[in-house]
Amino acid sequence: MDFFQAQAESRRHTRRLVALYLLATLAVAAAVTAILGTALWWADSSSLNGGPDWLARRGSTLVAIATGVIVFIGIASLFRILVLRDGGSRVAREMGATPVPPDTQDPLRRRLRNVVEEMSIASGVPVPEIFVLEREPGINAFAAGYGPEDAAVAVTRGTLEQLNRDELQGVIAHEFSHILNGDMRLNIRLMGPLFGIMVVGLVGRSLMRNVRVSSRSRSRGGGIVIVALGLAIIGYVGVLFARMIKAGVSRQREYLADACAVQFTRQADGISGALKKILGLSERSYLQRAESEEVSHMLFARGARLASLFATHPPLPQRIRRLDPAWETETASQGEAPVATAGSLPDDISAFALAPAEPVALAGNPGPEELATAHTLHRHVPPLLYDAAHSNQGALLLVPALVLHPDAIPRREQLNYLHSQLGSARTTTIEELFAGVTRAGPAYRLPLLDLSFPALRNRPDAQLDYLQELVHTLVHADGRVELFEYALARLLGTAITRLRQPASVVSRAKSLSIDKHGEDLRLLFAALAVHGHAAATDARSAWAAGLARVSPELMSGQNVELPMTPGTNGWQDRLDQAMDKLLRTRLSERRSIIEALTVTALHDGRITVAESELLRVVCATLDCPLPPLYAEAARRDRETA
Repeated sequence: MDFFQAQAESRRHTRRLVALYLLATLAVAAAVTAILGTALWWADSSSLNGGPDWLARRGSTLVAIATGVIVFIGIASLFRILVLRDGGSRVAREMGATPVPPDTQDPLRRRLRNVVEEMSIASGVPVPEIFVLEREPGINAFAAGYGPEDAAVAVTRGTLEQLNRDELQGVIAHEFSHILNGDMRLNIRLMGPLFGIMVVGLVGRSLMRNVRVSSRSRSRGGGIVIVALGLAIIGYVGVLFARMIKAGVSRQREYLADACAVQFTRQADGISGALKKILGLSERSYLQRAESEEVSHMLFARGARLASLFATHPPLPQRIRRLDPAWETETASQGEAPVATAGSLPDDISAFALAPAEPVALAGNPGPEELATAHTLHRHVPPLLYDAAHSNQGALLLVPALVLHPDAIPRREQLNYLHSQLGSARTTTIEELFAGVTRAGPAYRLPLLDLSFPALRNRPDAQLDYLQELVHTLVHADGRVELFEYALARLLGTAITRLRQPASVVSRAKSLSIDKHGEDLRLLFAALAVHGHAAATDARSAWAAGLARVSPELMSGQNVELPMTPGTNGWQDRLDQAMDKLLRTRLSERRSIIEALTVTALHDGRITVAESELLRVVCATLDCPLPPLYAEAARRDRETA
């Protein structure tokens, strides 16, 4: 899977969706106008007001009806979009799903949480909220949200009970593909417009019920019955339009997500085994108690029995044969597949080689080595840190611990500030958490932040505002800001902003211009070079090499000196502005930037774990999540040993 290509494809689907929505809206408006116009003509004919000039006399009325229908559909769509602004958790709760608590003792829920958290660590994205549809015996799942920060993953009870760990991992990998590819954002945006198209049918059915209730009074004419019946029929046509749009948008994305699940796990038995079990169950993947119409395009498999023309998913046999061409009628294995494990984790001074194109290839694209490394990381997180990351109060103390300075003198300034703000008991807890993070090593800092996001989502806005302010002050407490401190604080601030208003994050892609973005690129590459190389000459050489990879023009002209040094003040605000502008560039151009950043980080031919994590944080602030980069290096080392 190509992360950048998949994201671009998702955006093309969004434009296609807008066009289809407008066409469907116009079609429904025309049909409603025809029905109401016919009823109006009938009423006029009964009162001798018909005639050949009827259309001329009633033309403005028909235009008003059509306009009113379009406005009504638009308002209904906007209303549904506003309701869904809370993101994935809102969708899951509307479906009747219940959250899986971090301290669950149920072995099936614990296994689900472990698989989801490992997949998040392997992908380099925040852990989504985890839900279970308790009353659904079929095998199904979905991911919902506008982005990784507000995502939710839900599975049915049948998924937990019927699948082994390998198959569950295949299903979760499929759902993470939707998160990473941008499908999830497209899917939730689809719900608002489709609700608007289908709402006419809801009005028609409501009128039919009211007509039946009031039929005893005989006070209403047959015209109302005809109008109600017509609206109900048109509403059904609107449902068919909605299903056709969903089918056109989602079918190929399901094939892609299946392929990505195999690519993530490097084995097809897991996801194909899950699909085979669905095929063999009487309940299949159908939802019995939850309303599946609105979310059918989000589900892992079909949520209801539909004609193949309107099905949002390809037929199960076709999906299985793509994953397992030799499949005919064999039964999926019921055994528990072993979990792949990686070797010992590297320490902070370990160095490894990395090709400039590797981070680009790994962006949004974890493989079995990354999953194995994530499993090892997850399994070896110290209990103190794991409990803090999953606690509503503990997460608020873990985040400051992650930005404490490794050197004692600047850290003393930070601790004094924490003592003045939080008191001695909480400051002592932060010191203990910092000691745990230090013993664990730099490889654990980003995973711990990702593990903390579900707990942070539950905090009031006032606490999140205070946390941002606290982290900002800690980063600047010693008068010298390290790039990792800055990047972690920016990552936290961006995530909190998107948690509050996930639907408001709009990507406005603009072409990368050396004239407009030259200084932004020079500053970004300088920040990475200066903080990744101790010697000034090495830093400048690394800076120049990375910029030349983007464009030779960046090193031409008079001002070719480093725009910052380790002691430069105020670079953080300038870099914030630069990152904001670079975030609006096209994905294909961000691909080039990340590849060039890797050239800067790898100027000496090797990269330490600490440097690779620094590169991951910088890329994450550019909305390009990277898995642990040392996992692939470990695989190559084993193969060449």
